[in-house]
Amino acid sequence: MATQSLAPTLLLAAPRLADPNFERRVVLLGKHEEEGALGWVLNGPPIDAVGDLLQAADLVPAGVRVPSTEPFRQPARVGGPVTPESGWLIYRSGGPSFDGEIEVGDDLVVCSNAAALESVVRGREPREFRLVLGYAGWGAGQLEAELREGVWLPATLDPSVIFDTAPEAMWDVAFQQMTGGMGGAFNGKTWGLA
Repeated sequence: MATQSLAPTLLLAAPRLADPNFERRVVLLGKHEEEGALGWVLNGPPIDAVGDLLQAADLVPAGVRVPSTEPFRQPARVGGPVTPESGWLIYRSGGPSFDGEIEVGDDLVVCSNAAALESVVRGREPREFRLVLGYAGWGAGQLEAELREGVWLPATLDPSVIFDTAPEAMWDVAFQQMTGGMGGAFNGKTWGLA
């Protein structure tokens, strides 16, 4: 039986997940196929400001000055426990295309191509982005089993949650959108009516 893809969507870690890598985390699910699934934690622990991190990693070409725009001042975040040294840009579609882009719905793109990184460092498109290091991955059938166990709550993919919501509030905002703002307040361990 073929796997029905959940992607693109947001996955909210339910309290019963009990994995410190994902406690109150929001995952952008980009791929979901029979072979497995791929996503990026949007509100993982902060690392350094994107501009500082890129300079410290020597990823800024000689003679180029890192822009001082908001995306460069925000912290890069841990995007998941798999391959933590890999960098992923998350941005709105509609700009230039880069090899290896993963289209996530109609409005978002995720890319780990060095050309995309160079474009943003040079102040070109995409100008609005988030940078995460690492990703979340599931083997064949693993995500489906976790969904049956109730450890993930699928929520509507809304780009404003990614770009306009403070990381500390993402889980609550996405949960309120999922429930229509009518209930299910999370108080740490149990669900109740708000």
